[in-house]
Amino acid sequence: MAPEVVEAFSEEATIYDKRCDLWSLGVILYIMLSGYPPFVGHCGSDCGWEMGEPCHACQNTLFESIQEGKYEFPEKEWAHISPSAKELISKLLLRDAKRRLSAAQVLRHPWVQGGAIHTPSSILLQRNSSARDLTFFAGKAVAMNRQLAEQEGLEAEQEQEGACPLVVTVGSASVRLTPPSNSKLAARRRHRSSLLKGAPVSASELRQLLAPLVIMGDCA
Repeated sequence: MAPEVVEAFSEEATIYDKRCDLWSLGVILYIMLSGYPPFVGHCGSDCGWEMGEPCHACQNTLFESIQEGKYEFPEKEWAHISPSAKELISKLLLRDAKRRLSAAQVLRHPWVQGGAIHTPSSILLQRNSSARDLTFFAGKAVAMNRQLAEQEGLEAEQEQEGACPLVVTVGSASVRLTPPSNSKLAARRRHRSSLLKGAPVSASELRQLLAPLVIMGDCA
C-alpha cells in the first residue's frame, strides 16, 4: 500500500493514480529478494496481527512506517543482492509518486533487461518465515479452488438429475415419480440435518464468502 493510498485510507487525501502500483511493485521486489517486507507494523503484544487478526495499533504502526518511507537493506540479507536491484527498488519506493519510475522505465532498467544475478529460490524461502507462510497459503488456496470447482460440478450434476422426474414403465403404463431429492422425506431430512449441524454452504456460496478475503499480515 503506497503512502498516498494510506492517506486516502485515513481520509487525509482522496486522490491517487496508477503510480501507486509502482510502489507496490517495489515492495514485491523487496520481499522476493529478501524474504521479508520493507515496512512492518507490530504493537509488541500477542494480538494475533501476524496471523491475520485485526489490531488497530499494529495497523497504525504499519501505516506510519509506510508514510515515513524509511527502510533499509540489511547487510546480512542483502550482501549478495546486486546494486542494480537495490537501485531499482529505491526508485520505486519513493514517497513522491511523481519521482517514481514509470512502468516503461522499469522494463528498460538494466536489472530487468538481464542484469539480475540468479539466486536459488530455496535460499530466499528458507531465510524468512514470511515467504514460507505465503508459499503455504498459496498452496492451500490452489487446493481450495480445486475442491470448490469439483464441488460446483457435483452440485450442478445433482441439480440436473434432481430436476428430472423418474419415469417407471410397467407394461404399457408409465408412472412419473417425484425425484428423491425433491421428496417431502428428503426435505425433512435436510431440515433436521441443518438444525443439528447448521445450514450447509454450497461451493458457490463459499466462493462468494472467500472472494473479499484480504490478508492483513505484517507487510506493506
